[in-house]
Amino acid sequence: MPVIIHPKVQSSNKPSVHAPKPKPPYETFPTKLTMKDGRGIWVSVPLPDRLSLVITIYPDMYGKNAPANLSVPEWVKATGDYLQHQPYNTQVAGTKYFANKQWFKHVTLAMGKRGSSVRFQFDEKTSKLPALFRLDFNPRKLGRKGFATLVSILSDPNGPFQFETFIEHARVTRIDIAVDLVGVQVADLLVRHKKQGKRSYYVGKAGVIETLYVHRGKTKTKPSGNVVLTAYDRCAERLSKGKVGPYGLADVTRIEVTKLPKKPNNYLHKLAHMADPFADIAVGYAPEQIASNFDIWRQYIGLRRTQPHEQVANLLSLSADTAKSFASAFDVPHANLVMAKSNWESWQHGLSKTGLYLLLTGFN
Repeated sequence: MPVIIHPKVQSSNKPSVHAPKPKPPYETFPTKLTMKDGRGIWVSVPLPDRLSLVITIYPDMYGKNAPANLSVPEWVKATGDYLQHQPYNTQVAGTKYFANKQWFKHVTLAMGKRGSSVRFQFDEKTSKLPALFRLDFNPRKLGRKGFATLVSILSDPNGPFQFETFIEHARVTRIDIAVDLVGVQVADLLVRHKKQGKRSYYVGKAGVIETLYVHRGKTKTKPSGNVVLTAYDRCAERLSKGKVGPYGLADVTRIEVTKLPKKPNNYLHKLAHMADPFADIAVGYAPEQIASNFDIWRQYIGLRRTQPHEQVANLLSLSADTAKSFASAFDVPHANLVMAKSNWESWQHGLSKTGLYLLLTGFN
């Protein structure tokens, strides 16, 4: 029999919202789930939320009208100058130029309806790496109009780039893939990554968890390891910028998976058919992870986020069977919100929604 949860035991002190107004658009949120406690949760299609690309600077990527025997520094200088002239109605949002080397470190252009930033970066040759050209942007913010502009720049017959070469040889160094959940907060979720390490929790002024980072491994510069999974409160993020929530009073939590692809599967032209990133994670609705004792379960979740299982079990005087079932549900949650295969089936829709397909196909 389904467990009926009274609103007073919701996992945060914000009001429960079962019918967000305005409702999120069906085009982006085709899935609505009705949980056993009556809560309605809308699940978006997966959207690319950050994309970083790199390609070795070499003659084949130079524009068709580039002079013969053009050196790498000369190409960088000419490309920087081209970008600073704000091609295709873009605006320069930032630049760094080393006059003594006649070398641009980067030029950032604003484009698209939202004036989203696209960073064109030029890395000098080192003893270990050749000279590299990098692109870094947020596909979701860039949108179709922004991608149309970016494709125009990269394929300009009088510009510095050879578009076909870029598409064939550019590699993805990082991609963030986001799924938005409308009607639920971070504190209402249990998340897991197959290769997780440390976790970082950020609590807002109201005493509610606003952001959760799941790390993997560690490096010299990042003792906690790289972030591979993030869950954060979009309403709190927008409020900090003086904006209202995207869907009225409805809670909105964003789930972001960060991938750092490796060869041979990291080429840009393979992005549309990349492996399912949700196969490594589980995102579950906390109230549905256990069949009974929800009041105690809620306390267990809150305590386990900062204390070990044995200590929490003793503090709550849990029976051996209850302690075992709670530990299992907490450590390996059932993925009933974001899961492998079913959520990833809409990836092509996400590429179309953001306009990223324009870059992959070359049409603008």
